[in-house]
Amino acid sequence: MEEYGIVVEKKERTAVIKAERTTSCDNCASKKSCHSGGGADNEILVEAEDLLGTKVGDRVAFSVSAGSVLKAGVLLYLVPIAFFIGGVVLGQTVLTGVLPGYNADLVAGATGVIFLALAFIGLKGYGALSERKGSLRPKILRVE
Repeated sequence: MEEYGIVVEKKERTAVIKAERTTSCDNCASKKSCHSGGGADNEILVEAEDLLGTKVGDRVAFSVSAGSVLKAGVLLYLVPIAFFIGGVVLGQTVLTGVLPGYNADLVAGATGVIFLALAFIGLKGYGALSERKGSLRPKILRVE
């Protein structure tokens, strides 16, 4: 998805771009949490990889790959749910045999919560790694 905006802050290899929400934002479940404080409702701030050497005030075209959006959605929604369900199943089937005398539902629920926490810890680590690599970050295509 190609979008347009104005560079409002320059960092080492990235730029913060102020862009207007587009019609593709209307269908996004995260549209309300997409802007940083103080902006108008139709404006968003996006941090994008800048290999072109833009300056503050430049109007730029940037791209958010559909694959990155899909990958982020899967990571944020499906991975924690899968870990939780896997933890509940593991707790219900395996751990109740290992821990006789404990309530099976309580063991299953606790194992599910532990696996959910592990999923979020793993995703935080993956997010830090992706941040360093810039693999999920939008990229500035050209200066308009």
